Amino acid sequence: MDPVRTLDTGIASGVVTVLIDEPGGGSSTIQTPAADFEAAERGVAIGRRFIPWHRIRRYRWDLPPKEFADERRVSAQVRLVLDGENGTAEEHLVSADGFETAAFAVTMLLEDVADIAGGTVTVRRVGIPWHHVREYERIPADAQTDGEAPPERPDA
Repeated sequence: MDPVRTLDTGIASGVVTVLIDEPGGGSSTIQTPAADFEAAERGVAIGRRFIPWHRIRRYRWDLPPKEFADERRVSAQVRLVLDGENGTAEEHLVSADGFETAAFAVTMLLEDVADIAGGTVTVRRVGIPWHHVREYERIPADAQTDGEAPPERPDA
């Protein structure tokens, strides 16, 4: 088994995929080993090549699969709204534990079921430069759900 592959999902781990906006429109993708990738203050370094943040749409890499827990604990979440590739808003709801802000980008962990019988999920770490972030909202663990009516105001 190739050590760069994860389980039998066919997804390469240790490989970073960078989506780049090209001058004049369109985009391109670069894949590089994680060891050759670095996010820095002014952009990303891919080996000896450097690309400034204004050209980066997002970067992502797949992490090794992990076991998912049967019990779902209630935790705080973050609602993240991004500029999508076609100009429309793209919304994600992620665990607050899997969301970070930095000076140059925000990162989030996205999980997908990989093997139901084996009980594993794939995890992708996605970085989005600030200029593609429309907004984010922290949602406490005890926040109401959409099906509940808002609490009455005490001053009404």
